[in-house]
Amino acid sequence: MRDFKNDFSWSISRDSLFRECKRKYYYNYYGSWGGWERDKADKVTRTLYVLKALQNIHMWKGSTVHWEIERVLKQLVSTGRLTPKDKSAQRVTELMREQFRSSREGAYWDKQGSLKNEIALFEHEYKINTPNETWKRNYDDVIVCLRNFYNSEVLGRINKLPKKSVISIESMTAASLSFSPEIIFVKLDLAVKSGEGIEIVDWKTGKAQSDELQFRVYTLFANEEYDLPPDEITVSEINLMSNETYNHTYSPRELIEAQDYINKSIENMKCMLTDPEENTAVMTDFPRTENERICESCKFKKICFDLA
Repeated sequence: MRDFKNDFSWSISRDSLFRECKRKYYYNYYGSWGGWERDKADKVTRTLYVLKALQNIHMWKGSTVHWEIERVLKQLVSTGRLTPKDKSAQRVTELMREQFRSSREGAYWDKQGSLKNEIALFEHEYKINTPNETWKRNYDDVIVCLRNFYNSEVLGRINKLPKKSVISIESMTAASLSFSPEIIFVKLDLAVKSGEGIEIVDWKTGKAQSDELQFRVYTLFANEEYDLPPDEITVSEINLMSNETYNHTYSPRELIEAQDYINKSIENMKCMLTDPEENTAVMTDFPRTENERICESCKFKKICFDLA
């Protein structure tokens, strides 16, 4: 698997990490490469790879809710049967208990292969004093999100629509969009036909806030992938904690602005590489942030200052 090539690509999350801390970006996309081979990777590479998998308690809430919604929707579309709400809550409860125990024991350090589906919690790795009430509140929030999902207008509509109207559920797509020579990764929580157009649904599980760049990227993708004009593409931002929905549509000018931003972001990333064609990088070319607050919550902090 060492011969598996580390090709360059662009995504919202990659751009966000690049802006947050260049060294953290290097660890995540270059320093950790190959670390999935536990018995072959050197100690630093393996450590960076495992730390890369860490997520904090709030991210765990979001990933759990998305995981369960994906299961419920895929079963509904494939079989026509909707998982009962109580069964869904029970499944999530059992899953979170097992994930909590596994993370607390540090089992993720001993796993071979990809850690993509492994839960490794920042609070456990760094022994953060987290009260039981905080863990319980996080679990309760997951149940609230699922309850609001089951009561949502979107789910009720999907349950009545022809199943062929559902275009995509939690799909990660490597897209070749016309305005960029680079692969752009897009992950849609849900996409359904809506009249003559398409509705893209984005589930949120935290504080209510719009991510305009993310939604414009979704619209750019749908514009090319499904050959639809922008005014026939709606992004529905559904906050499952606050139980609020915000609908977004974008003009051609706003999409051009997003294209320009993406191309500039790619340019900034690639100019720091030693060989842009081969996507190779040297750690010392990627400076650490000077923002101590970012360092304090960084998943790589236990190794970062031990390296050059």
